[in-house]
Amino acid sequence: MNQQTLLSIYEKIEGLVGRLPGPLQNAVLNELRPIKQIFLTQRPARIAFLGQSEANASALLSALLGSELRLIDPPQGSGWISYEQKGKGGFCGLDARSANEASRSWANLTNILAEDAPDICLFLVDGTTHEDLGSACDQASRVLEFVQQRFDRKIPLIAVIDFPDLTPAEIVENGRAELQERLTRQSSLGAHFVRAIAVSSFVRFRQDGTLDPDRDQRKNIRDLANLLARELPEDAQVDAARLFGTRELQRELASRLTRSVSAISAAIGAQPIPLADFPILTTLQFAMVAGIMHISGRELNLRAAAEFLGALGMNIGAGMVLREGARAAVKLLPGWGNAISGGVAAAGTYGIGKAASSYFIEGLALSEVRRFLQVRIRLRKRRGPGDLADLSGPESKRSGEEKPCE
Repeated sequence: MNQQTLLSIYEKIEGLVGRLPGPLQNAVLNELRPIKQIFLTQRPARIAFLGQSEANASALLSALLGSELRLIDPPQGSGWISYEQKGKGGFCGLDARSANEASRSWANLTNILAEDAPDICLFLVDGTTHEDLGSACDQASRVLEFVQQRFDRKIPLIAVIDFPDLTPAEIVENGRAELQERLTRQSSLGAHFVRAIAVSSFVRFRQDGTLDPDRDQRKNIRDLANLLARELPEDAQVDAARLFGTRELQRELASRLTRSVSAISAAIGAQPIPLADFPILTTLQFAMVAGIMHISGRELNLRAAAEFLGALGMNIGAGMVLREGARAAVKLLPGWGNAISGGVAAAGTYGIGKAASSYFIEGLALSEVRRFLQVRIRLRKRRGPGDLADLSGPESKRSGEEKPCE
């Protein structure tokens, strides 16, 4: 789905909001922010590498991605280099190590940094060496100070010390603690410092680029991925969550999207029935499911979202249950019916969002998610308008059932 299509969807939603009564518009527009973040404003993260020049940045990033790096923009001089993982996006990297203020390389580096500031800096250390970090710390201080003065921003600094897999735990922890203490006590770095983390990045890939599980010696890579993704600015978080497979952040982003779309559905559902008609609500729900698919690392696709809802039995049938429940409320409770119908729309939308998160992010079997939602729909038919907002997905372990909607 190209950017123009996404823009068209968002503009339709904004147009719909413009038809709501004035007092509701501002509240709903506030809820549109996460939707805009996920659909329109995302960009690849910019990661700058500091620390020891001997530390292997490519090995670390391949370990984070779980696949070998693929270069998409050939390096021009020493500028930002773009990498991607097929189908999941990419990031931009800049090696900002080994330059000093008296060299031409420093002048080149500051020209590059003056155009685009890094979102985050990784201070890399090879745990097998005992080289003094004085010059590496000085270089990092210069880079961070330059960026702060140029952009008035404090760039987060994460230290990563990379050990071989069989290194004794005591040596690993001592190395990590010493690195953290070194960077913390230097005031020019301590102001930016987040945390030091010890990892093992060694992993081998087959000729087809897939990971060889028999030669996977990675340790603490998931912790590093979660920390890195969370320290990024919001407009780079979704791509990072997709790229690094950070499930905790994916879950949080999907929840924010679900709450926002549910709030919008409530406002629309509370209006007279012609405005809250079924096609409008289902369009919002399809867009929400497509967004959750995108967050999970899959292609953002409205057709695939519709197929997922159809596989759950939650397409027209479920939509009509919600719609008819709203109409019943209007007949039974004059004056309160519209408010209740808004709650019905919100609860149904919330349930669909939670179902999508359970399937695409948590990895639950389609049959389990379908069974749980069908029970909720039957309860809706029997009880009439009520509260579906407790729908959080079935509590079960992941299944190996095939996922037809990827």
